[in-house]
Amino acid sequence: MDKMTNYYSFSIDDVVTFMVGGIFSAHKGWKHNPRYHHGDFELIICTKGKLHLRVAKQEYTLEPNDLLLVPPYILMSGTEPSPGDVEFYWLHFILPKDTKVFESTNSLTLSDKDESPKHILIPQQFKIPNLDYLTILIHQLLNTNQKNAYDRKMANYFITMIIMSISKLTLNQLDFKTKDTERINRLKEWIRTNLYKSPTVQDMADVMQLNPQYLSRLFKKVVGIPPKQYVLQLKLHTAQALLIKTNLSIKEISANAYFEGEKLFMRQFKQLTGMTPSEYRAQFDEIYHNNQVISPTLPIPEEITKHLKDVPDFGEAPQQK
Repeated sequence: MDKMTNYYSFSIDDVVTFMVGGIFSAHKGWKHNPRYHHGDFELIICTKGKLHLRVAKQEYTLEPNDLLLVPPYILMSGTEPSPGDVEFYWLHFILPKDTKVFESTNSLTLSDKDESPKHILIPQQFKIPNLDYLTILIHQLLNTNQKNAYDRKMANYFITMIIMSISKLTLNQLDFKTKDTERINRLKEWIRTNLYKSPTVQDMADVMQLNPQYLSRLFKKVVGIPPKQYVLQLKLHTAQALLIKTNLSIKEISANAYFEGEKLFMRQFKQLTGMTPSEYRAQFDEIYHNNQVISPTLPIPEEITKHLKDVPDFGEAPQQK
């Protein structure tokens, strides 16, 4: 996805309103049916295969880790059958009323480009470097009970956190980073690709050609936590994603998340999350999955419908008069 992209921006103090979402999977040959968005945004995150879509007059091909934001009052449809099995997350929500759209980041104020931005920035298309943390947030969102008023509020906060995380990733990839931030971002990518080695601070210092003590101070200044804690956090996110998305045993997850032994994994997991790996996995049993046979229904709570127009025909384009 290398086309020009729009950016949607709203105040960091605002909360997004979640509508509905799920995980969609289909076999080779599936093609997205035409769907019209009546006032809601849809976030599509591809996790498997290729999706061929047309949004208004623009065509997109989504591959794993690609994100596409479909704006309201737009017709979206598939352009060709998928060449293999596909899977993606789909999340419908309403952005705050003061949301603005920019054709480039040049329109952003300096306050959006420093370490304390005042606005959330969402790209219409984006390649997510690592899906593990977003996977955890998305599954927490999808596990909320939309019939419960408290959970509906929680869902709004979860979707806001998801969008804030995407905004943070977006700002990290734009050109207004400091030299220190660029260096640490390169190191973070190196850590991610070498996580299986359980890299030490000395290993990182050797790669960056810096003194270990100076590297630790610089890393904490930019990231907010020490490098050793960052490595453990990455391993934890990997384990959480595997617990959510696979049926691997706890022992297998421990090994595939690069922990040094099952007992250490279980102890550190409980210290960091407050629950055992099995208890954590059990939270995510009620998530809605749909496929090419089961189409997604959109049960919109009454408190949300007041934000929308033409809700009775949700998902279908208005008829020409």
